Amino acid sequence: MIVNAIRKATFEHPFAVWGLALGFTGPLLVLTVPPIRQALGYQAPNAIPESYPLPKRARRPTTGFED
Repeated sequence: MIVNAIRKATFEHPFAVWGLALGFTGPLLVLTVPPIRQALGYQAPNAIPESYPLPKRARRPTTGFED
């Protein structure tokens, strides 16, 4: 019975059916993709540095470019 309703909706309102299909796919992928990637041996990349390392010396003031 519900299959007939879905079939009817695909012909009468295809945009709504595709929207629901794509909407339900997102959470499903969140639950299934990480275990699959882990099983295939995926290694997470190194973290991107959040700051630039400063040199361990005295900082000299700039000269010649005073605005």
